Parts: sequence; structure tokens; C-alpha cells
Amino acid sequence: MRRRREIFTYLVIIVFFIIRYANVDEVEPRRPLPEGAEETLPPVLIPDDGPLPDNDDRGVTVELDSEVKNGVGTAFAARADGIFITARHVVDGCGKIYLVKGPRMLEPVASATSETSRDFAVLRAKSLKPQAFELSVDSPKRGDDGYMMGFPQGKPADVRATVIGRTEMRSTGRYRMREPVVAWVERERRPTFGGSLGGISGGPVFNGEGYVVGTVVAGAPRRGRVYTTHPKVFEDTGLAAPVGGTQRMLIKRENFDENGRAYRASRSIAQVYCEAP
Repeated sequence: MRRRREIFTYLVIIVFFIIRYANVDEVEPRRPLPEGAEETLPPVLIPDDGPLPDNDDRGVTVELDSEVKNGVGTAFAARADGIFITARHVVDGCGKIYLVKGPRMLEPVASATSETSRDFAVLRAKSLKPQAFELSVDSPKRGDDGYMMGFPQGKPADVRATVIGRTEMRSTGRYRMREPVVAWVERERRPTFGGSLGGISGGPVFNGEGYVVGTVVAGAPRRGRVYTTHPKVFEDTGLAAPVGGTQRMLIKRENFDENGRAYRASRSIAQVYCEAP
């Protein structure tokens, strides 16, 4: 009898660890972590002098929460008349959506339209109308550097990453879809912080010439991976053609965080707040 109890106890422990660590290499949920619950593990950054990892040919799977919760994300200006771009999962199912105009200043979004086949959404602001960015329809190539800017973990920060290739992202849970995405490896975070990139979802990724070449949609911090929309979505949604009031600055490795601070200060890159129904 005692022997059987011991065996049962061992089986319970084994099952626990299988469940707990089975998905260690999968992409983490894209919703930001609750305040005060951020992971403190150091970021997995791939050094520039090391070999570039192989592409994620098998694709990646992201599981969405079945229930909409309060959350934050990032958006950026695509038109000077108050049109912003963000990720679908940032605003999907929200009762109310706001853009943060300043300290303790929230602007309700006039409208939000989500793509049904891609993690992509368009917001229309009521009064927030900063300079917009120029969008590119050319996909970045393997080895190209990109600069991701926004509010990871709800705080201002910027990420430098390098393209490793294209892959497919499968979203499951609250809604299901498949879409082509660009896979990147993280190189640098400014300022340095650990854990998830949750909260930068919907933020822009720039190339060195200052064009937006994608939108951040997912991250796998344990593997040092970030995934962004394929820029063809800008063309498909009619947002690729610049319509006055656009801005574009060269971005360099040495000081890309200065660009990020300037864009956030002008609210061309703004924080999004989702209020659950």
C-alpha cells in the first residue's frame, strides 16, 4: 500500500512538471502581464558577432485569452488626420479603447476596425493628430536590422532586432487565423529590462531609412524572438500611400532610442488602453 502511494505521488509530480514546462519554447501570450507581475528573467539577446539563427520554418502558435481583460498596447500614426495602426489582439473585444495623450489624459477612440485575417487594426482618434510615418510595402530581408518602438510592459522602451526570415503565425483561442509574419531575433533593448515585450504589440518597426516595415504582433522572450506583420498589409488596407504630414528620419544603431523618445513625446507613437466590457 505504501509503495503504491509513493508511485502515485511520483506520477503526480511528473505530470505537474510536464504540464508546467511543456510549452517553454512556444510564443508567449501577447497580452501584457498584469502590473507587478512582470518576469524578471534577463532578456535573451543574440550578439551581433554571432551567427544568425535559422529561420522558424515550422511557424509559431499564439494562444489568446478566451476572456477580454484590461490591457495596454502601442499604436502609431499612419495618417495626419488621426488614423493610427495597432494590433488586432490589443483592441479585439474591448468595451472601450483609449489613446494616452499625456499623464492621466486619455482620449476615447472614435472607431476601431480590425482585419479578420491578420493581427492588424486601424484606429481613428478624435483629436490626437500628430505627424504620421511613411509606410513601406517592401518586406525586410534576412540580416536587415529593425527598430521596434513602444511601451513594453507599459513602459517606454525600444528594441533593436535582426530579420531571420518569414514564417506563419497561427492564432488560437478567442479567434483563429493564420498569417505570414516576419521573424526577428532580439539584439538590444534600451533601456535594458528583462522578461516579456508585452505592451509593445501594435508598435512600429522601422528600417534604417526611417520607413515603417511592419507592426509588432508577438514575442517569444525565452528564445529572443519577435514577430511582425508582413508589410503587404499596408498596401492591402490602402494605407501605404503617404497622404501629407508624414515624417521620416534616418535611424542608427548608436542612438535609435533617441528616435523612440522623440516619437513618443510627439504622440506619433502612443500607448493604447483597452477597457474590458
